[in-house]
Amino acid sequence: MKRWHYYLVLTLIAGLFVMPQLFTHKLILGADALFHYNRFYETAEQIRTGTFSYFISIFGFQQSGRIVNAIYGPIFSYLQGVLVLLAGSWFKYQVLSNFLVYLIAGCSLFKLLSYAKVRESTALLSSIIFMTTYSINYWVLNQGFTSWGTSLLPLCLLPIIDMKNQRFPILKVAVSIAVMTQIHMLTAVMVSLIYLPFFIDYGIRQASWSNTVKVFLKSLVLYAGLSSNVWLSFFLINSDDQLKMPFTNQQMSEKSIDLGGSYWLQYPKFLWLLLVASLLLCIFYWRRLERFTKQLVIIGGLFFFLSTGIVPWDWLIAHQVPFVSLVQFPFRFFAPFTVLFFLFTALMFEHLPRKKSALVLLAIVSLISVGQNLQVLIQELQRWDNQSLAAKHTFVQVPEAQARASFFTADLDLALRSVEKSSPDYLPIYHENNENKYVSYEKQILAERKGFSKTIKHGQLQVSWTAQKAGTTQVPVIVYQNTRLYSGNQEIQPLALSDIGTPTINQVAGKNTIQLRYMPPAYVTWLLFGCGIGWLLLLFWIGYQFFKK
Repeated sequence: MKRWHYYLVLTLIAGLFVMPQLFTHKLILGADALFHYNRFYETAEQIRTGTFSYFISIFGFQQSGRIVNAIYGPIFSYLQGVLVLLAGSWFKYQVLSNFLVYLIAGCSLFKLLSYAKVRESTALLSSIIFMTTYSINYWVLNQGFTSWGTSLLPLCLLPIIDMKNQRFPILKVAVSIAVMTQIHMLTAVMVSLIYLPFFIDYGIRQASWSNTVKVFLKSLVLYAGLSSNVWLSFFLINSDDQLKMPFTNQQMSEKSIDLGGSYWLQYPKFLWLLLVASLLLCIFYWRRLERFTKQLVIIGGLFFFLSTGIVPWDWLIAHQVPFVSLVQFPFRFFAPFTVLFFLFTALMFEHLPRKKSALVLLAIVSLISVGQNLQVLIQELQRWDNQSLAAKHTFVQVPEAQARASFFTADLDLALRSVEKSSPDYLPIYHENNENKYVSYEKQILAERKGFSKTIKHGQLQVSWTAQKAGTTQVPVIVYQNTRLYSGNQEIQPLALSDIGTPTINQVAGKNTIQLRYMPPAYVTWLLFGCGIGWLLLLFWIGYQFFKK
């Protein structure tokens, strides 16, 4: 069978997985849906109108002027915005994005296994099973963004195959981590952690450590250039503002795969059996395994260990160990383990004496996995008509039936106005109080915006309202240190800023209008421009190499 036939099969499987949604015409609205849909609506509208605002949100997130995309996968957010525009409604976008995350996952793992010289039949069946894991279904069932990083993770592991063969692919390493940085920062960190032992092993096997250090520095410089927009935004904003980072999970252990996150082991339902069988085979054939496969087993085992409650996560959080709070959920370590598991299991199959029997077993497992995945999707879709859209910190502003219908209309903003969530991520914190920041956002942005009209004029967010008398008012927008308020050409200094940065200003009796601008230092624009040029040159070079072949 020709190589493209395998990719065709994976495309058909991905299409099969979105068929239940196409037939039922229903959605699965997970806990993270509204946060990401607001992100992508922002970039979609910027592209559609030609009004670009790299830092602050002027279309999504209640047109509040808050910063999200600049430090959360900026380039990938614009690619998702293109998908939103192509889809035309949130229902069509969900179908399209689900199809793509399935397809990318299957094709990327197939590419990785083929690159590692695994037989194509084994690679195909392994890729199909990978498509049914919760690492990929996390986006489909809950709109968890980890799945997008995981779907591309196999492609980012191609360099470790090169390092195994004593080649250090400078461009591949830099681009792989840079791409992941533009998608999902935590996954980018995990990719780096996977690279580290293979890089050390590569250096040990080289005659000259000086050459090893040189190729590492070249990759580092190239990576820094391709990801400079993310790091620049992060340090610029954090140096001037204290940001409300994603919440600290004080009971992290409850979200490990052996406790509250055990559902990660149930997609497919017998995944745990595969893990046990693979472990037993690994022990039995350990001496026959290649050095590289053994390394994969050890590194994969480390990620599996980190995803469990064996690690004293709650103690680490209680003692404020640096960076631990950024993990939030230990089950996130299970995503890279899943990729490593399929890689070392497929390589191990190549050493089994009865390869045909193993292949038949793998075919049966993949077939059952597809059936179970379809069953789960159908069950989740059946909840759409009866499940309330309202939840903790999620508010339905119109009748439920009307809110559901809004996700099928071409007016993308209608759904985001009908159902709102008060996520406080990356808001500035000007002073601490006992108020929950979710509640602060609800009171100061969601509730207070009535009576205020927000429009885009001359590329800027404009807020207008009519006051009965002169005095002071709190405007439902977010002000960072580089945010400026103007009335005409005159800058306005806020009288006070709330705990999350909503300004109190003077108002006059009658019509009031102010403009919101984010004004970073001049060098920022040039650095962002340089990063964009770097990506364009990279794309041209990749295109040239592709057509050259």
